[in-house]
Amino acid sequence: MRARHALLIELLGDESAAVLGPVREGLLSAGRAAVPALRRAARSPEARTRGRARTILAYLERQRVVRRLAGYALRGDIDLERGLFLISRLDHPTFDSRRYVKALDAMGSAVRARLAAAPDGPSAPLALAQYLGEELGFVGCENDFNHPDNVFLHRALERKRGMPLTLVAIYLLVARRAGLKAAPIALPGRVLLRLYAGPRSLILDPFLGGKARTRQDCVNYLAKHGLVPRPQWFADASDASLVHRHLLNLMGSHQARGHAREAAELAAIVAGVNRVRARRRAAKP
Repeated sequence: MRARHALLIELLGDESAAVLGPVREGLLSAGRAAVPALRRAARSPEARTRGRARTILAYLERQRVVRRLAGYALRGDIDLERGLFLISRLDHPTFDSRRYVKALDAMGSAVRARLAAAPDGPSAPLALAQYLGEELGFVGCENDFNHPDNVFLHRALERKRGMPLTLVAIYLLVARRAGLKAAPIALPGRVLLRLYAGPRSLILDPFLGGKARTRQDCVNYLAKHGLVPRPQWFADASDASLVHRHLLNLMGSHQARGHAREAAELAAIVAGVNRVRARRRAAKP
């Protein structure tokens, strides 16, 4: 097998497209087994060989990430943070989440400190919106709304801009670190955040900088889009449903930008999740 891989690597720099096609397919079909040889080729003094080896390595690594993400998305016990950072690996296969986890930890500590200093009362949880929206300036991105940077969690943390769902995820992950009880409200086309304050709750719109909203505001939003309110839309959404919706957002982003391969990868994951969901619903008594 190693000899076959070595032969394919030798032919990787061939100028003929008729040769390159079968060589590339042979290396791709070998998968992870060809990675050591490809890594050596990626350091070749020959520019053509080096560049082609790196391209194949990047493709194999992306496929590994896609398979890992697909497996996680099919689980029943999905954690939002882990799921979104797995999605971030689609932006770059060597993505390291540690700096972003530290950033979320720091924001959670800052909100916790503000809660400790705030007077007791139902308005105390608003410290989350005041810190993230007013002080740090997290807000929705209207310009080039469908850009993948507005979907990826790590890009939204860097830019303090994003889609409604991505910003809600940031608010939710910070709230959890600060000890606040919070949950997403997944309306069609818009995700909001519910913050619990004792027996009452507050609704925030992170896309608008954490602006407080009422249930009537939500009803008016639905009516504006020709939708009749459904009780399930106002229920607390699960981590699994948010990760699934995040995949849909990223798929739509790639479709809008003409990224056919990336959109097809995500469509396959979404289709698999939908099939599993349907089976689980059918199995319920």
